[in-house]
Amino acid sequence: MNAAVNRGFTLFLTGLSGAGKSTIAERLAGALRREHGREVTILDGDIVREMLSSGLTFSRADRELNIRRIGYVAGEVTKHGGICICAAIAPFRSARDEARARISQFGEFYEIYVATPLAVCETRDPKGLYKKARRGEIKGFTGIDDPFETPEKPELSIDTSKFTADEAVEKILSRVKKDGRL
Repeated sequence: MNAAVNRGFTLFLTGLSGAGKSTIAERLAGALRREHGREVTILDGDIVREMLSSGLTFSRADRELNIRRIGYVAGEVTKHGGICICAAIAPFRSARDEARARISQFGEFYEIYVATPLAVCETRDPKGLYKKARRGEIKGFTGIDDPFETPEKPELSIDTSKFTADEAVEKILSRVKKDGRL
């Protein structure tokens, strides 16, 4: 194996709730393990919120701190030659840029915008959060009454209303292979 292949990297999936980030992350991790024999760490936004950031609110400052924590852990995984897949809404560009700067010191950072339209995300609403936000029961819900700042120059943009999760995984793996990371 060459040095580029052994170098760690982070795949940072960002997008609205229901866009398909977690589904893609799980399938991507499976493919990396199965096809490339690589171990993978997944930092899923819902699990990080429960296990590492349970005391945080959904204020802008706390959302940014949550992404800072994800960026720190992903940076440590990347620094030690691992692969980290982050699947978080991460609505603010500044927090994603900070994560990129931290992680890029140690390895490649791929911002992957899961660009599924809001209307599609709302139809997938397994927890009923969009419905509650539309009724005013949840305030500050990203995409409804709180902003999502679209990535300006993501390495990849994937709309899961046009591509299946497996096709999304293939697009991501193709990009990482093209860059000599696998």
